[in-house]
Amino acid sequence: MTPGAWACNLALYGIGVGIMPMGVVLTINAHLGAGGYDALNFALAERLRINTSLGIYATAVLVVILTAFIRKGYPRLETFISSFFLGIFTDMWKTVLAPIQGTGLAAILLIMAAGVVVAFAVACYIISVFPTNPTDDLVVALHERGIRLGTAKVSLDAVCVILAVLLGGEIGIGTIVCTFGLGPVIDMFHRRIHGKIYGWLGNGKVV
Repeated sequence: MTPGAWACNLALYGIGVGIMPMGVVLTINAHLGAGGYDALNFALAERLRINTSLGIYATAVLVVILTAFIRKGYPRLETFISSFFLGIFTDMWKTVLAPIQGTGLAAILLIMAAGVVVAFAVACYIISVFPTNPTDDLVVALHERGIRLGTAKVSLDAVCVILAVLLGGEIGIGTIVCTFGLGPVIDMFHRRIHGKIYGWLGNGKVV
């Protein structure tokens, strides 16, 4: 990997794990419902009265174990690296963005802005060569078992939504938007960012 490619990977990964939690927190602050996995983490943290980062770590550990069971192999502990950073940044953004709360029209605008932030962050994150997070790896493991990626992702989100509801999490129109509406936006950002990287490095990949 060339120094330029290494710098690109590091920058994309840093942007992804750094601002993705900002979008997630804005989604929660809109009070219209968040994505299934995010709603589960926040609901778990609220129920146990712990920092959200600890809720993220707890679910990440369970997902890593489940993924290893599905693959019938050893846990891929490197996927926990992303969860570690996501947890830290989530706690930070919760504090910074606490004054920003959505009601009425402001809530709709807030969740739209949050969706754009999350989509941009995910697009940056998945282009880099650094480890994915445990939930992404679980989706890949299910795909390796013959389940379509889209079906695996939606099924995982559905399970998380059910668990979040049982824990008293906020579920609403925002949950539907995050579950079904982010894909096309992520794809748009992915094409544009990848095109810029291709133009700069000239090899079509950030490797």
